[in-house]
Amino acid sequence: MTHPHPMSIRARLILLVLAVVLPAAGLVAWMFIYDSRDAQLVALVGLAVFLAALALAYRIAAAIVKPISALARTSIKVANGELTARARIAGPIELKVVARQFNHMLDVRADAEEALRDSEERLHSIVHMASEAFVVVNAQFHVILFNPRAEAIFGYTMAAVTGSGIDRFIPPRLREMLRQDLEKLATDGPHSIRMSDQADMCGLRSNGEEFPVEMSLTRIARNGNPLYSLVINDISERRRDEARLDKLANYDPVTALPNRAMFRQRLQRALVHAQRFNEELAVLFIDLDRFKNVNDAVGHDAGDRVLRAMGDRIRASLREVDTLACLGGDEFAVLLEKVTDARIVGSVGRKLLTAIAEPLMLDGQEYHITASIGVSTYPADGSEATMLFTGADIAMQRVKEHGMNNLQFYSEAINAHSIARLSLETALRHALERNEFQLHYQPKVEIASGRITGMEALVRWMRPESGMVSPADFIPLAEETGLIVPIGAWVMKTACERNYAWQRQGMPLLRVAVNLSVRQFALVNLVSDVARVLDASGLDPQWLELEITESMVMDHPDQAIRTLRQLKSMGITLAIDDFGTGYSSLGYLKRFPIDFIKIDRSFIKDIPGNSDDAIITRTIIDMTHNLRLKVVAEGVETEAQVNFLREYACDEIQGFFYSRPLPEDAFLRLVQSRNDQLLSTA
Repeated sequence: MTHPHPMSIRARLILLVLAVVLPAAGLVAWMFIYDSRDAQLVALVGLAVFLAALALAYRIAAAIVKPISALARTSIKVANGELTARARIAGPIELKVVARQFNHMLDVRADAEEALRDSEERLHSIVHMASEAFVVVNAQFHVILFNPRAEAIFGYTMAAVTGSGIDRFIPPRLREMLRQDLEKLATDGPHSIRMSDQADMCGLRSNGEEFPVEMSLTRIARNGNPLYSLVINDISERRRDEARLDKLANYDPVTALPNRAMFRQRLQRALVHAQRFNEELAVLFIDLDRFKNVNDAVGHDAGDRVLRAMGDRIRASLREVDTLACLGGDEFAVLLEKVTDARIVGSVGRKLLTAIAEPLMLDGQEYHITASIGVSTYPADGSEATMLFTGADIAMQRVKEHGMNNLQFYSEAINAHSIARLSLETALRHALERNEFQLHYQPKVEIASGRITGMEALVRWMRPESGMVSPADFIPLAEETGLIVPIGAWVMKTACERNYAWQRQGMPLLRVAVNLSVRQFALVNLVSDVARVLDASGLDPQWLELEITESMVMDHPDQAIRTLRQLKSMGITLAIDDFGTGYSSLGYLKRFPIDFIKIDRSFIKDIPGNSDDAIITRTIIDMTHNLRLKVVAEGVETEAQVNFLREYACDEIQGFFYSRPLPEDAFLRLVQSRNDQLLSTA
């Protein structure tokens, strides 16, 4: 069945006009033409025609309006969300075309909505299954999306963080940087920023733990509103892997010390710095002597433990700024920077030799390890890392060739001094066991009577091959190496034993004074050691005098007071030596349980001619007497000095005026002759 071709709206409107106008016009014309006698009939016919025209016009208008109204109702349904509604294809051709296009538009939109839903579902699935953390924030930087991976690495749930600021996931120090990047995205338009390219970025877990992350920021838009997506990777494991790889590449696996490669890097940087600031540095190669024997005897596991112990010993002997490396096997290297004096390098090398040579006890096994050390210095031995490496290695090999357990400088000029000093130290270490030390005694004389009241025991070193060694040469070395402690113990023991023996032989009762070194005074068992020496020797404590310096008691005054009181309670005489050269506080001085103050020789040598020294000496004497203590003047050499000290009531004097330090036999003869002289003049 065929449908008639639909009329257009224009044709229908023309028909509508004709349907109303033509009948009316015909009626008017007919009224004028025909006789108006039949007016009633004319009126009835006219009314009928008019009503027929109106009905026809209404029908035509309805055919136009009804499809438009239906289309309007369909539009309202769609606007209210009823996307399945469709317009009825009816009415004039124009309205049918509009209806068809409207329905097509709805079909396209429905397809788009379906595709969007599918896309969002797929995106949602991807985001939730992703191995990266996805966080989406709005224009106010508040969270609107937080995927499961983000929940896992940050320790929050989606519900807990939705609507909260992004700052809670970033450490406080990095929050401003993140905010600046987000604001940059807001102004610069859509693009991405990798935070890891800009800084060492960290996230912040719910428990407050920081962890390293990589973060990418991207600006997106939804319904015209800007959003910002953050893709975050927890790279903690990667950093740990990098650290492990770095350790494998740059650290020795046995000792965990920097290896050869890292040592070269640090040496190269140190050389650049030294060249720029005109500084010196030194490289020390350390090779453990005959270490292969250790591995052969006890195995490599025990050998590794010995290597680690040696590394710890070397490290403990260096400054924090020095670099220690293990070059492989039993070889170590040390980098000393900012060297101000080449002799310091030699001192460090000797210190290392001593530390390494100390017996090592591991797992019930005692090891005796020595080392050969070669030294090169910048700029004396080269300006490049390779040159310094080679120089130190050659010097170390020289030590190996000449008996090991020694130190060798590549530079011959410095090497000569170092060898001499090292030789002196080596001989000093053996001096006690070889009985090379002697005691000399210098008398203390009571100025009023001229009677010898005591003596100071002074250590002397007689080397069989070279004769008497000056105390100025070996005492500082003994203090530096710590040998002053056993030497000081020998001096005290010998002085007490000899004094008691002289008393047994009928000699006058004299106090013997022994100097305590800083290291001795700091010993926790000093008091018990002194008591043990007195008991073993048989000497009454009143005939022992211990001399200490101002600095020793003023460094830790409270501890010093406790120690001095314990010694004083034993009956020992106590004296402050070299008084005036330190920084004694009179407030502390009066608390010290001391008996004598010894005026340093620097104030005595120019009196009475030097008025300043004379005033200082008189002041010290007056102050000491006011504290009810006695005064001893050291370094007295002239009769004028004796007369000055006698005039101002100094109690005792000590110096070359009466006698220089004497060996035991000579000192005993001096005491005897002095007593005979006093008896003859009595």
